[in-house]
Amino acid sequence: MIRKWITIPLLLLLSIFLIASSTTPHDEEKLIRTFDRTGAKVKTYMLHYGSRIEQKVSGDDVKGLAQDLANELELGPLRVKTLDEGTRFEAKGNWKRNIQVELTVINDRPDALFVKPYIAIRAEGHGLVRTHLFDARNRLNRTLPEFGIQSRAHFSIQGMISESTGKRGRGREHLVRQVLKDLEASEVESMRTKRMTSVSAHTPFFNGGVKTKGGTMNVQVAAKAGDRDDQVILTLGTPIITIEY
Repeated sequence: MIRKWITIPLLLLLSIFLIASSTTPHDEEKLIRTFDRTGAKVKTYMLHYGSRIEQKVSGDDVKGLAQDLANELELGPLRVKTLDEGTRFEAKGNWKRNIQVELTVINDRPDALFVKPYIAIRAEGHGLVRTHLFDARNRLNRTLPEFGIQSRAHFSIQGMISESTGKRGRGREHLVRQVLKDLEASEVESMRTKRMTSVSAHTPFFNGGVKTKGGTMNVQVAAKAGDRDDQVILTLGTPIITIEY
């Protein structure tokens, strides 16, 4: 489960989102408070929703569904792509100036008469304004069920910490351990390299999770070396990190 977001194959990612439970506002607030206690400065955060629609629709209606959803979310023009995994419909737009919203609708059975397309929505914000974050979440939670989409939210937060302005000698491993201790989380899987420490864990504070070979995880913590020797990039996510790190 520990791997960079950009390397997760699409179909594997779809299956992850279908079995993973959603976060609650409590989970997000707890993750933000834990992040704040490290002294890291927030750079970006992401809400990610992904599921198939609950009822089948005609294959010919998928484009209309994508267009209606893009209109409801006040996104830009719909783009159509034909790829090996099927037909993709994409649209993007901006909310509150600092939140970029991306919609992807995938029909992976383009020759079938009736289908359940997969829908993914990413809302990525820069900096952290809590009211903007929860306004975006509330809007998506209201809108998605109207289109037969389960509102499974995955939340990630990322930022930078400088050891010269924080606690000297902390190190990436110590930083990850600090986060796990704050969340009372037990390690499930991990990956440690020269530049990064990444741990999947389970905390009693969050519900549900994702089943892996090592057990059930519902939080991920990654600390990576920054461009400068004294910088560390910290990324937290529940139940998994859904942002590049």
